[in-house]
Amino acid sequence: VRPGVAQISVQGGFAAERGRYHLYVALICPWASRTLIARKLKKLEEVISVSVVEPALSDQGWRFGDFPGSNRDDLNGATYLHELYSRAEPTFTGRATVPVLWDKERKTIVNNESADIVRMLNTGFGALADESVDLYPQALRAEIDALNERIYPRLNNGVYRAGFATTQLAYDEAFLDVFAMLDELEARLDGRRFLVGDRFTETDIRAFVTLIRFDAAYHGVFKCNLR
Repeated sequence: VRPGVAQISVQGGFAAERGRYHLYVALICPWASRTLIARKLKKLEEVISVSVVEPALSDQGWRFGDFPGSNRDDLNGATYLHELYSRAEPTFTGRATVPVLWDKERKTIVNNESADIVRMLNTGFGALADESVDLYPQALRAEIDALNERIYPRLNNGVYRAGFATTQLAYDEAFLDVFAMLDELEARLDGRRFLVGDRFTETDIRAFVTLIRFDAAYHGVFKCNLR
């Protein structure tokens, strides 16, 4: 269950306003990094503020602190991210994850699903954003959705399925999925710059956040080391 899931829209009460929204992220999290990339590309840095949690899970989950590159929660004064979930929904008992898009006015979570947040940033802020950048163009949406559905289980989550596998069979299945997807993407990029069409889309972001971490984390720590 995700608390307070909604689209940013005037009709839904989440109007697109400068300074109203705040993004909570972890720099080590590829899903949170998706939203940071979209925020940058849409030139929303002066519209949406950001807080960064420390790059390690504590016994209470994500924590705000003084680790280089992270900061304290000056907006809500929370020590742990789960405190914000409890403020948004007092009965919430799930896992407190990043990213979180927070509404300063309503003091609640707008959304905590990176895919939704990226699309909100892409189309939900109108003239406050760079409208020349479209990460989910109408003409390519069917192809984007189809490729996203393949990349997520086999690559984005595939490395985690391998890294956290509790049986040899589960590891082997995930391991093979990861490298089959890498081979598919390699073939797809032969002679072209982007994964869908001739332009940069959200699918490129999804692939990038995993690929940029591959040598540093997944190859060694998660044993995704076929080659």
